[in-house]
Amino acid sequence: MMNMIRVLVWEGQHDFAKRLERCLSQHADAEVIRYDDEVDHPSSMEAMDVDIVFISTTALRRYEKNHLAWKRIEGVPVIWVGSGEQSIYATTPLSERVVLPAYFNCASLSAVLKHTLHTVTQGATDRQLPADDAIPLTELPMAKDGDFVYQSPCMHRLVGNARLYGALSVNVLIRGASGTGKEYVARLVADSHPEYRSGPFVPVNCAAIPDALFESLFFGHVRGAFTGAVRDHPGFLREANNGTLYLDEIGDLPFYQQVKLLRALEDGVIHPVGSNETMRINFRLVTATNRPLINMIREGTFRLDLYHRISVVELYIPTLQERGGDEKWLLFAHAFRLALEKFSGDDIAFPELPNWLKDWVYTSQFPGNVRELFNRAARIAAFYLGHGALEQAECMHLLRAGEIDCETTGVCTPPDFSTRAEERSQVLDALEKNQWRRLETAEALGWSRKTLWLKMKKYGLSG
Repeated sequence: MMNMIRVLVWEGQHDFAKRLERCLSQHADAEVIRYDDEVDHPSSMEAMDVDIVFISTTALRRYEKNHLAWKRIEGVPVIWVGSGEQSIYATTPLSERVVLPAYFNCASLSAVLKHTLHTVTQGATDRQLPADDAIPLTELPMAKDGDFVYQSPCMHRLVGNARLYGALSVNVLIRGASGTGKEYVARLVADSHPEYRSGPFVPVNCAAIPDALFESLFFGHVRGAFTGAVRDHPGFLREANNGTLYLDEIGDLPFYQQVKLLRALEDGVIHPVGSNETMRINFRLVTATNRPLINMIREGTFRLDLYHRISVVELYIPTLQERGGDEKWLLFAHAFRLALEKFSGDDIAFPELPNWLKDWVYTSQFPGNVRELFNRAARIAAFYLGHGALEQAECMHLLRAGEIDCETTGVCTPPDFSTRAEERSQVLDALEKNQWRRLETAEALGWSRKTLWLKMKKYGLSG
């Protein structure tokens, strides 16, 4: 049993306080403080020392804030109860919502509560890194799930939702630019399921599947089915039985192959090449893409029915630029440490990283995201091991080698926006909905304040 927690319940049309209290009693000693939709916005959460807030999605008619603004103002995590389609989510990505259905049961609450109570105890990791002074690597605040390191609030939300929805038997689509860590998130989802986490995790790069071998590789074949088939092959779908099948770059799968995959997913059976038998399959499906599937559906290159099958839940991975300078610096320092350990093979004293290096990391775009950042950190680690010091001029030459100019290439533009006009409209709409308050707007968009300021400057928006 966990320590006592204080829970605020703010009901609207959804009457759930007693059910919530009953379910909470299975996990923690909880004091439930109840409001309803007939009262004004509750008084300060800080003064009440509340740990978690449950709010009906119908309860904010006189308090027009989205959930990110609420969390910033009140300083406590929020769980919404009701529909995920309410207007409060107009500017909120799916990956940043924590929502219970209006008629939730104790099992669904349990998954949400596990993540939320963990977030409460780990709240200190949301703090910002200091702006000055070199920082010893041993003092960097961060959260870790295996090798997946993060610090920013938007990444805490992503990891929390990956754990939350990972515990459910739903298909998950992960969206994110190249190099953001989609397979790491896929493994978080897979490891969170009470049944499938003990089974195999089968990663498949759909962009690397030869046309002629699709059915053999996905559905398997028997010996002698075709020239070169010298032994039976189970196929990716059978290999993933009782585990997780991870289809990376699902948007690169040719249209005619999408039909065959959809049929197997819907029927739950496969027919290996060269065999007269059908075999049942049972696995958790996680897919990922860096391509705009909705646009591809409009263009006729991706099937709408397959999209509906794979995207019961969508998780968006923010780019490094969207995560902010603090997380970029944290990841760089972490990557530097890993590279030193890998390259040296011996115990080594970790140096303090200089301010000029931190300034470069904060101001760099990293269009290749985490993969590019790790490459730069490895370069600096190799230089340090070879020279015993970090000389600014020579290190800067190494860091800038192969840099991509975002302004001229457009590579750094976040993947959710296809045109400058669309992005400007999105930013302006978010500013107006948040009454031009920059911090709240940045949080709603999943950006850092600096990124929002740069976008406003780029599009001539001021207020």
